[in-house]
Amino acid sequence: MKKMVVQEIWVVRHGYREDWVNKDPPLPTGLKNDPPISAVGRSQAKELAVYLKDKSIDRIYSSPFYRVLETVYPFVEESNTPLFVDYTMTEWYGAAHGHYLPCASLDELKKLFPLLNIQDHKSVIPLPEGTETAQECHVRVKKGLDLLIGKLDAETNPPRRILLSGHAASAICATRGLLKDARYPVRCGVCSISHLVRQQDRTWKIVSNGDCSHLSEEEQRHWMFSGDVPDYER
Repeated sequence: MKKMVVQEIWVVRHGYREDWVNKDPPLPTGLKNDPPISAVGRSQAKELAVYLKDKSIDRIYSSPFYRVLETVYPFVEESNTPLFVDYTMTEWYGAAHGHYLPCASLDELKKLFPLLNIQDHKSVIPLPEGTETAQECHVRVKKGLDLLIGKLDAETNPPRRILLSGHAASAICATRGLLKDARYPVRCGVCSISHLVRQQDRTWKIVSNGDCSHLSEEEQRHWMFSGDVPDYER
């Protein structure tokens, strides 16, 4: 039987968004759909970094959107954990638009986040192009995770523990995809963490579901799928 290598996965949602408290937020990437996190979100990111410092995370695979990278960046700066972009964890816009709203290019993100590694990993799936139903989002994320974990398992010196950093939708779908349970009731507040451990039979067991105990303000803005148009795009 093929040896297991990736043993633990942590799934994180981005911190509190600036556009939730400011109707005219700064836009570091110049994209209206790509706001940063707020002062509360930046505090959450620091608390996340403290929480993760003893977890021996080997690599981070993140959504390309600014708020997600900004959430994990304090941890990256403190730990020097390799940070990569993978579109598995990108945003879900549902059927709200006739096309997928853009993210910044990898070259632009590298300027904004100098520790981002854009050379040593190519996303295992492309960005979505059109609309995505909730079901299609689940399929996209599970496909990406299957490919990513398979790729990592096959490495000569593979990571044992990885962190997936995304949005509410992609974090929920990632957890459900690993559990092979499309209805699992994932908790997903801002900057929440779910932790999954691989079993001997190669299945995944969830040991922490949307944990917010590391946050001084505890759980905020829990989100769940409700139809094919997300409430943040209505």
